[in-house]
Amino acid sequence: MMGRIYGQQWIAKNGSVPDKLWTAQIRHLTSEQLEKICSALVSRCAEGNFWPPSLAEFVALAAESGGGLLGLTTSDIIAEYRRWRNESYRYDCAEKFPWQHPVLYQICTEMRRKGIERQMTEAELERLAGRLLAKWEKHLKSGKPIPSGAKACFWADVSSGVAEEV
Repeated sequence: MMGRIYGQQWIAKNGSVPDKLWTAQIRHLTSEQLEKICSALVSRCAEGNFWPPSLAEFVALAAESGGGLLGLTTSDIIAEYRRWRNESYRYDCAEKFPWQHPVLYQICTEMRRKGIERQMTEAELERLAGRLLAKWEKHLKSGKPIPSGAKACFWADVSSGVAEEV
């Protein structure tokens, strides 16, 4: 598939046979997801990005194709991230925000933390969203649950100097 899109560039970068990491990533994808990924790769070429994707970029494209265990796409995550950033002032803490999906608390709070620490651009945040979505898909496939985002919110009671739990 990749050799047909990228030709010799793909073979020079990755060889003519996919390695174990690539095979592991491709194995769980449906034919519909592979078609969407191929379309995205062709679109990248049409936009002037002729270089084959790295494994991380491929995983992000796979996450963007959606249809995984979570039923979310990178676009869904970015939309929820923006909604949270725009409406977070209404809530005492991120745990009280009405997330559209339980995993979005985990993903969006990590995006915010890393985005601030690394001063990420919008494009970098979108790639991070794809990587985090792939990470949580893998987490679920291994049988692990999504941790609850419903931790207690703490803030200092100015009058007593004691932290209160809500």
